[in-house]
Amino acid sequence: MFFLGKDKRTDIFWCIVWIFITAPASLGFGQTRSFSDIFPELDGEKKQIALSADGFVIAGKGIALQRIVPAGYEFAVQQAILKNAYITESILLISSQKTMVLTIYNALQNIRGIKGISYHSATKDADVPLFEDATRVKSDKDTSAIPDPPRAPAIPGTERWYVRLKDANFGNSYYRVDIVANSRAIICTLTNIRDLSFLFVPVIKNEKFIAQLYFEPAVDGLVIYSVASADVSDFFASKIHVPSAVQKRLEVIKQWVIDGIR
Repeated sequence: MFFLGKDKRTDIFWCIVWIFITAPASLGFGQTRSFSDIFPELDGEKKQIALSADGFVIAGKGIALQRIVPAGYEFAVQQAILKNAYITESILLISSQKTMVLTIYNALQNIRGIKGISYHSATKDADVPLFEDATRVKSDKDTSAIPDPPRAPAIPGTERWYVRLKDANFGNSYYRVDIVANSRAIICTLTNIRDLSFLFVPVIKNEKFIAQLYFEPAVDGLVIYSVASADVSDFFASKIHVPSAVQKRLEVIKQWVIDGIR
């Protein structure tokens, strides 16, 4: 079902995505695509980098998206992402991974699976877990922990969850997770629904960190396109390396799903 409510812009966005995700086979969406079909304008050095083990990544302040998002998906990138100052965009092909959208959906449902995935801390010069704990919660108002559901037998279409992640830098952080899926692809969007704070001082205001991931099983393997952004005041931006902070969260989120489908 759609999430009709107070925010009409959000409702319009989900309606657009729903049109995209349920596009008929006559538009060419009925068949499994190749990496080149998904990114027809990506060539040369960028394509070689995207096909490498680490994939293509660009991150910084005020960067423009590279306009290499999956074909047919351009309009589905949330405009709120583009309004934030710091943006990270990446493309990754896991060539050995043959999977189904339902498998990806079930990996996303395993919220507790993101606990303990490490990133390299330059400050500590060591690999440390980004999220020390992770659990699904009842709602944005009721943050009582609830268990992850059993594996689903079918893709639901659209769904919304709420999660609590104990962030190594920000402590308990709360996110809304929006899912849109069909038999061809799945989009997962995470948005912080409370301020991300350090020592009780807000660093990233609510709804100012957004990560959106697009998964499509392809002829060549699993394609993951992701984009994340954050808005941070100049004061805090002078104290921390914001592009790195955004990128490491995006990388951990991707790794969580990759681990879940292997």
